[in-house]
Amino acid sequence: MTQVSAIYLVVSGASAARCVPELIGELQQFDLPVYTLLTENARRILSPYHLADVEGHTYVRSYFDAVLVDGRRPGLTLVAPATFNTLNKIAQGIADTLAHSLVAEAIGAGWPVIIAPSMNPNLANHPQMAQSLKLLQRWGVKAIEPQMQDDLLMMAPIPNIIAGVESALQAVRLDMR
Repeated sequence: MTQVSAIYLVVSGASAARCVPELIGELQQFDLPVYTLLTENARRILSPYHLADVEGHTYVRSYFDAVLVDGRRPGLTLVAPATFNTLNKIAQGIADTLAHSLVAEAIGAGWPVIIAPSMNPNLANHPQMAQSLKLLQRWGVKAIEPQMQDDLLMMAPIPNIIAGVESALQAVRLDMR
């Protein structure tokens, strides 16, 4: 396995996207550059302008941003929150946006990928959801268990996500020995 030299945070359009600034702050403990990408639906919830005020990450807007132009650095890819749509696109290999392409690349490269699902219970109970999740896990993608809150299956608490990132980074270090 390749050494991880960055964290790519892919944010999809669930209401849990509002906690991304806090998540970015917590990811700083790993002393790796954090590159944040928003899906189109995430930009309806979390403005790139709000992210401009958050220190400790670089917002990636396009394939032509400096971080991607000369080849992407190997890294851990964290999809948080992962909506029903995003989770299924990843499982089907659909790479129709920059964010989805980077997740597909990470899976293809064998880099660690973590998803933190967040959706309503009806979508969570859809048969495709379970099928996609099982497929992704067979590919080595780690899922962080969501939590039920009111009538939504919410993204796992940030400490659980950070613990998952820490575990994945430790596994990479052990593999490199």
